[in-house]
Amino acid sequence: MALSVPLILLADAAPAQTVEDLSTLSIEELGSIKVTSISKRPEPLSDAAAAVFVITAEDIRRSGATSLPEALRLAPNLEVARLNAAAYTVTARGFNSPESANKLQVMVDGRSVYSPVASTVFWEAVNVPLSEIERIEVVSGPGGTLWGANAVNGVVNVITKPATDSQGGFAEAGYGSGERAGTLRYGVKAGDGARGAKGDGMALRGYLTGFDRRSSHTVTPGDTSTDGFDGSQAGFRFDGTAGGGKASYTLQGDLYRNHTEWLDTTLHGGNLLGRWTHRLGDGSSVQVQAYYDQQNRDYQVATDRLQTADVQAQHNVALGTRHQLVWGAQYRVWQSTFRSLVGLGFPEEDATISLGSLFAQDEVTLAPRLKLTVGMKAEYNSYSGFDILPNLRLAWRLSDAHMLWTAVSRSVRTPSRVDRELSGLGILAPSPDFRSERLTAYEIGYRGQPVANSRVALSAFYNVYDDLRTTSLTNGGLPVMLRNDMEGSTYGVEGWGSYGLTGWWTLHAGANWMHKNLRLKPGTTDLSDFQSAGQDPAYQLQLRSRMNLTPEVEFDATLRRVGRIAVSGVPAYTEADLHLGWQVTPSLEVSLFGQNLLHARHLEAYDPANTMPRAIGRSVYTRLRVGF
Repeated sequence: MALSVPLILLADAAPAQTVEDLSTLSIEELGSIKVTSISKRPEPLSDAAAAVFVITAEDIRRSGATSLPEALRLAPNLEVARLNAAAYTVTARGFNSPESANKLQVMVDGRSVYSPVASTVFWEAVNVPLSEIERIEVVSGPGGTLWGANAVNGVVNVITKPATDSQGGFAEAGYGSGERAGTLRYGVKAGDGARGAKGDGMALRGYLTGFDRRSSHTVTPGDTSTDGFDGSQAGFRFDGTAGGGKASYTLQGDLYRNHTEWLDTTLHGGNLLGRWTHRLGDGSSVQVQAYYDQQNRDYQVATDRLQTADVQAQHNVALGTRHQLVWGAQYRVWQSTFRSLVGLGFPEEDATISLGSLFAQDEVTLAPRLKLTVGMKAEYNSYSGFDILPNLRLAWRLSDAHMLWTAVSRSVRTPSRVDRELSGLGILAPSPDFRSERLTAYEIGYRGQPVANSRVALSAFYNVYDDLRTTSLTNGGLPVMLRNDMEGSTYGVEGWGSYGLTGWWTLHAGANWMHKNLRLKPGTTDLSDFQSAGQDPAYQLQLRSRMNLTPEVEFDATLRRVGRIAVSGVPAYTEADLHLGWQVTPSLEVSLFGQNLLHARHLEAYDPANTMPRAIGRSVYTRLRVGF
């Protein structure tokens, strides 16, 4: 490994500095992690009245994940399926396939990466250096009241570390049977504005990262295609405080360029985000955020350009002793340009889509142990018009160790350009009347500490859908048109928990089970054979064992079981991952990872309408981290 020698020399020459905080959180500390995705203000995870799972920086470091979708496998309330070397489908509570994984809102530091062109997340273009992530909040269930349309079945909120927590030098190099990767970061600060210090200060970090991922395995005889994936990214984050710590501000941005051999596709773009927060004397706060994002996808036969400009503001305020109110507004504009060299495309190459919204949510203390949350968002989309997204939650803290919650919510998936405008080849006609897909969700859950050294979360849901996408003939023949002729329900349960066997050994377990009952409306047909219903396993199971064998040596093992996907013929599979880590010095860490160790290769997802089937192989990966 070419980077190993210089990194070791840097480690020897550098002052003692830890690469990461290697101490694992206790079971009690896990419950006190602050989350923001449920109420748009910090609150302890143990008080969150929703099905929310938090992936910590320590979880990611010990998992061996080399991409954001791989890190998301740690969340038991998500379905993560890998299509090939570059592409993934990710969802919560069903509808997982390239055609239907369109009901999950994904944000990186408040910047949405959900595409209005195809109603999806292009995961191969979401490059977040995993070493810079502070936590990932994964919410299963609707989040439309706070996060808007398309937060239908869940929300993924990726939160990176402030620059004050990334000081000094850091380098990482990895080499394995399936991938090579490296990251270089450096951070500096001025003043005493580090977290927890008084006064004002500034901190800045910059990074460079790159990867080269080998092709996945072919499944179909005679398939000679390859899908190797490589890319690079550079970025920065600048954080500061002013007014004696009452105000804080952030400016951050990234530039990236990726390439996959599959269809010879190049992805490139960048983003810039600014945020200002002012804390008022009564515990209230005001926050203003704006960002610009540009995504470019260059195919062999088409080019896709998407520019996003977004500005939003929110105000958190306590009204007396019983009300905690958060309200705000948002305005977003997308500029989409799609040029095709074949007959399939949009009648107009350019399109502008605008979105505006107002929201308010009030947490009312009905009694010392009983809280009611009432919220609503009014959102206007230039494609679909007005949508009202209400939310009602009730949390009952039975004791300090046990809480019950229930919720009723409504959310929608708004039409994309593909839904409304895609046409061509005399086969597909535009669908100007395509409406928003609608969901009404009913949830109930428990969160608590049933025995000492444990933490458990359980939830059950019943989702009622209407106006789901179908593909229908026009006047009994060609061309076909996208319509809203599917309806029905899904229901299921999900849960996870942790138990500390000893001070050095902790077990984590998670599971979910779901059943779908979807149907066509009377008198309608669907030529796609329910592709929009998704390709979901009936169940998923995971068990993780985390051991600190000595203060310097750690050993982790993970066992995953994913049920059969009958509609696409993907068989059930069981896989195991292992991790052995050694903190050689306070500034040098060496790790060895084995992933998908039980089989030479396995199939995770397949959609014949989009790609050839690709198998994911066994891999061994070694990683070196050094601080200087």
